[in-house]
Amino acid sequence: MVITMNRRSERAFEYDVCLSFAREQREFVRNVAEDLTVKGVRVFFDEYAEAELWGKDLYAHLDDVYQNAARFCVLFISKQYAKRVWTNHERQSAQARAIRENKEYILPVRFDNTPVPGLRSTVGYIDLHSRTASDITKLIIEKLGPRQRESYFPPVPDRLFSMLRLRGQKAKARAEYRARDFFTALGRMSIEEREVVFSIIQNGCPSALPENIHISLDLLRRITEKPIGRLRRLLHGLSSLGFNVSFREKTHDNEIKREMVFLEWHDMTTDDFFFGNSTKEADAVVKTVFSECCEDCAREALRRLDFSGLSSVTAEEDMHER
Repeated sequence: MVITMNRRSERAFEYDVCLSFAREQREFVRNVAEDLTVKGVRVFFDEYAEAELWGKDLYAHLDDVYQNAARFCVLFISKQYAKRVWTNHERQSAQARAIRENKEYILPVRFDNTPVPGLRSTVGYIDLHSRTASDITKLIIEKLGPRQRESYFPPVPDRLFSMLRLRGQKAKARAEYRARDFFTALGRMSIEEREVVFSIIQNGCPSALPENIHISLDLLRRITEKPIGRLRRLLHGLSSLGFNVSFREKTHDNEIKREMVFLEWHDMTTDDFFFGNSTKEADAVVKTVFSECCEDCAREALRRLDFSGLSSVTAEEDMHER
């Protein structure tokens, strides 16, 4: 099955939208951010990125976020917005992107008619005098159009939590963090490497979880149609991304010896709460994506790193669009 990507989604972004605002309008913008997140939109909103921002050079990091990391940037303009040093920095970064690409990027939303340097009065904007946060959310989603289908991790992976049978917020936070790190590790792999890892997880024996997943090397050869020597080289090359792979002979009841592949994935973070063997989370990520569609569609989604299947909202969108 061939799946084509929308032309607007050819470039993969970390965020669908970033929000720039003055602190006086924080409550309103928070409502917008929460509503967008619930609907599967990936939002850069400072409260959601406290750990990410902690210790960084904010001047350089925010310049990168507002200039490069999102599909669109929403400016919530007010008299306070025009006076703040940081909002001016964010605006200038966004304007640099708009000038460089010469296409729609900045989406102005106005609390009042305060002029903003560099923003022409002819640029279309939304007047907030008769709009609610929910109205703005709907307009942003409409502007975004079809969701990005490459390098996409949903903001609320609730289907992953269900697969892992998690209830407590602490357990969910750890699972999500590990799943996002697994997503990052996959993004640093070649498509060929990803396909081999997915084949092991989808077809291997999970009886030793949370320690490992294992599969007959000969069966893996047949599934992937790759020579055994090639499989060994690919798998041994993944150690820097947290994958521990070993090859061992295993004797079955009929006394036939078979060479098996044992795969573990370890989260390499320096934070003790998240660090450690995370094979169970990696297994759940892949099997959650597979659970709502046919094998061909699931493999294509995993190849593109389209993890929309981890969220009930975005998984449902995919079902309607097929």
